[in-house]
Amino acid sequence: MQKEASSLNQSLGQLVKQIRAESMDQSELAVRVGLSRNTISAIENGKAVNSEALFAVLAQLNLLQPITAVVEQQLAQFNNQPQKKQRKQRKANPELSNDF
Repeated sequence: MQKEASSLNQSLGQLVKQIRAESMDQSELAVRVGLSRNTISAIENGKAVNSEALFAVLAQLNLLQPITAVVEQQLAQFNNQPQKKQRKQRKANPELSNDF
């Protein structure tokens, strides 16, 4: 799992770098999304960053919509599956009075 996440970070970083380089430098992208240039560099180098920072960069570069579509599709499939029966919950412990 760790390896998959690292590989995905690397791939997204390369994609961000290629798309960003077509129209702006790291500093301009950083200003547009309200992040530091170091954070943009970390994303492009496949380093782990805050998910909100990554999503902001992907949205700015119009790369977030395809990811959102996949997530929404998976969620819809999950929501359409029959739900497992919930276990009965224990009865709450009766409240004891403090009359000592």
